[in-house]
Amino acid sequence: MFAQLGDVKFELLNSFTTLEETHAATFAKHDVLKGRPRLQAMGNDLTELRFGIKLHWKLGDVDTAYKGLIAAKEVQQAVSLVYGSGRFVGWFVIERLTSRTTQMDGNGRTAARELDIELTEFVGDPNNPLPTPAIISGSQNPLLAMLPESAKSQVSPIVENVQKAVKVYRTVEKEIDEAQRLFQAAKELRHDPAGALHIVGDVLGVASGALGKLNTLPEITAKLGDLKGVAEFALQSSQAASQLGNAVGELRAGFDSGNVGDWLNNGANAIDAAAESLQNGTAAVQGLIAWIATRKDAT
Repeated sequence: MFAQLGDVKFELLNSFTTLEETHAATFAKHDVLKGRPRLQAMGNDLTELRFGIKLHWKLGDVDTAYKGLIAAKEVQQAVSLVYGSGRFVGWFVIERLTSRTTQMDGNGRTAARELDIELTEFVGDPNNPLPTPAIISGSQNPLLAMLPESAKSQVSPIVENVQKAVKVYRTVEKEIDEAQRLFQAAKELRHDPAGALHIVGDVLGVASGALGKLNTLPEITAKLGDLKGVAEFALQSSQAASQLGNAVGELRAGFDSGNVGDWLNNGANAIDAAAESLQNGTAAVQGLIAWIATRKDAT
């Protein structure tokens, strides 16, 4: 976890893109008959924080943080800001939240958005201050808690295998994106069977390569034990492999037939399903990447 504002958690890959703090003081100005005005300190103004974040579907659910922040603003209650290191920043109210949708999918769903959040310090009643949230000592690594005690002596090998698994996952995501792009081109050539089949041959090559990589993941994830997020990672990657295997089978049979038919749509749908499974595993991947980022022995 990078930081938490109230109940809304910001993970490492969705960390702040900008962070501004404003600290000001108020002075009363008294004019005098001769000479320059005199200033009298009245006290400090409330601290203001402004931060921005970028949310993308490949890094997690783009609506989770957004809806959580909207809900926190609507109740107009103070929320605590705590960093993943355990440092408590203070209590704040959300005064303004600006959202910009930067990408949408074909069904009108938000795929990427940018948020600007403005916070103002909440002092409350000095005689009845709000409690400090439970935080982790700065000497502790909050993400190391993801690792079971039985595996802590084997951290370096686990880091290496987590890196391998994440690299395969990300590579396959890119290859499936490429397969989807090629498929779209093939569909546009439905009335040019020779051209469509030529592109399908390229799709087969990309999809088969991605499937081969996905099939290496069970052996890698088996070495990660019960590290948090591994079960979901393995489930979604296994499901994607099954769906991609169906796509390759459909495409190979259709390609060998030499005719463009329903198999083209069936193959495209299977690849889209594999892409969705990988998307569903993004949160688990994000957690594993965040864990790697905190390891001094990660190379």
